Amino acid sequence: MEEAILYHLHLKRFLGVPVAFNGFDHSTLGLDRNRMGSDLFDACHHHILSQAMAKGLWGKENDRWLIDSFHTYANIAKVGAYRLIQQGILQIIQHIKRTYPKLYTFLLQDCDLKGFLKRLSDRTPEKDRLVLFSRLVVEAYSLLHWLESERVQPLFWTWEKAKPQLRCLELQAILYQILQENTKPVGPNKPEGAKQEPIQYQELSKKEKPQDRIRSAYDPEIRSGYKSKSLKFTGDKIQVLESREHGLILNTEPIPGNEWDGDRLVPMVKEVIDRHGIVPKQLIGDTAYGTGENRQKITEMQILLAAPIQKNSNSTGLLEHDWFVYDAKLDEVTCPQGYSTSKKVRNNPNQGYQFKFEPQTCQACPQFEQCTTNKKGRTVFISDFYEIMEQGKSYNQTEAGKSALKARYDVERTNNELANHHGLRTPRTSGRESLRITSKLTAMVINMKIMVKKLAEPIKPFYRYKKYENRVKAPVCPN
Repeated sequence: MEEAILYHLHLKRFLGVPVAFNGFDHSTLGLDRNRMGSDLFDACHHHILSQAMAKGLWGKENDRWLIDSFHTYANIAKVGAYRLIQQGILQIIQHIKRTYPKLYTFLLQDCDLKGFLKRLSDRTPEKDRLVLFSRLVVEAYSLLHWLESERVQPLFWTWEKAKPQLRCLELQAILYQILQENTKPVGPNKPEGAKQEPIQYQELSKKEKPQDRIRSAYDPEIRSGYKSKSLKFTGDKIQVLESREHGLILNTEPIPGNEWDGDRLVPMVKEVIDRHGIVPKQLIGDTAYGTGENRQKITEMQILLAAPIQKNSNSTGLLEHDWFVYDAKLDEVTCPQGYSTSKKVRNNPNQGYQFKFEPQTCQACPQFEQCTTNKKGRTVFISDFYEIMEQGKSYNQTEAGKSALKARYDVERTNNELANHHGLRTPRTSGRESLRITSKLTAMVINMKIMVKKLAEPIKPFYRYKKYENRVKAPVCPN
């Protein structure tokens, strides 16, 4: 591309540079990327949208925006706790060896660097596996302790450049977090005064490990998530906001794989509105975006949000919550048998109130066994966004609501093009910042394709021969 700009006039015209322009330096893009990060590409993306708006390709008041996300598979190897700890140790040692040879010489003198390189095979007995795992954890903690020792600290803080020094501190924090999330100390219960043996470590069980744990030491931002009940993946999700009327991608943002999709709805919409001053008529998304908090914030922005209502089923299989009626004026809940209660307790995590029926009332009710198994009485949760959720439920049952919910599937075509045609399903990048750059570049390419299709003159097809009836027939010999 650098050489093509020198000789092709149409590229110079597209970029808006003079004919005598000598071209860009080959390091310009890389230097700007390191200096400005993904914000540079985000600005370029919105600049292209501004050009499209100036041409009348989007920005109408009756436009409807669609939002959705698709999952990606991270460019990492799925490893167990043993190999994960090895990765963390290896990263620290390689970084010191590459950036601070003097400190690496001290490391060779004080620490044994051969033990952590031993890999476990499938044929290793279980007893040996436990011993090797405990030994590896001890070596990892020993390395972290050595870097904080009085002998090393004066040398550590004389690092010539601050950036490699900061990177070493980050790698230490990553290793320490891996150890905390995957291991725990165990030791024999001995009476006081007896000789204490060295601390042993073992791996935590799957239930004991946190869900939001590090999956790779080389890419610590990667998390595991569920796109559906049956589809589990390890990677990020990419949020896509597009204009339904024109198909232009208005915003893209990568998020952790275990983050709720609806958490980024308001920031993404607000960013487009602040940059371009365009407020859509309607915003359409799936169930994840239709929470009460999102509906309230989007309504305050004078936008109609259309999204399915998540049905909260009773996990016990007994009487559903829909059978109970809430009166906002009296602030009370009435059960199907006609009993009411205004006794409530605040539920801050779920942003609402838990209404409680009296135990005597519930136990005397003929439907007690079909309603609850709690001897203290039935409880019903009422959200702070109850009224706005009821309004959304009523709108979804109208013809306009049903039409809007059908329109939300149009964004799947854009998701398919981003994920499968442009390779974002399995990106080759490492880190969410690099993935953000890639997603912005891909969105720019798709938008420019749409602009070319709508603004450029159609190319007339080329025919090698004329139609059969217009061709002159060759003379035929009478003999």
